[in-house]
Amino acid sequence: MSEDNGAQAAEASLRKAVEQLSSDGVGDDAQAAHEWTPEQEGQIRAMVEQIRKVRDLNRPGGGGWRRRRAWRAQGRLADLMEVGGPELVNEAELRHWKSHAMVELLLEFSGGSMKPDETAKALSRMETLQSVTYKDYQQARQKLAERKAAG
Repeated sequence: MSEDNGAQAAEASLRKAVEQLSSDGVGDDAQAAHEWTPEQEGQIRAMVEQIRKVRDLNRPGGGGWRRRRAWRAQGRLADLMEVGGPELVNEAELRHWKSHAMVELLLEFSGGSMKPDETAKALSRMETLQSVTYKDYQQARQKLAERKAAG
């Protein structure tokens, strides 16, 4: 019986993670950290979507049409960043990263055997991912860049 309860709790937690992912990582924890006005929330979501477009269009391959679309998307992103300010840009960048990291985590988990210990590991990683702040994200990026420069 306890395994059934554990499996149900794990399934509920995974559902919650997927719901948070579909809303660009804006859950109760994110709202508790910083309250955004509806206008700011809209700007953040627009920036996240534009960041996705720019990164998608900048991948290798494609032709002149993709380069033109990427150039226009970068211009729109620059306009959004200028209007939003640095705090909203940071939040958009963090949400984009969290969304991408959550997809990778869920893909890794779904490709495994989904045993209870793997479920617990995935849930703890999801909780850690959702608790990351922009400052943590920047520090990790800086350490990664230093390692690449040294190695």
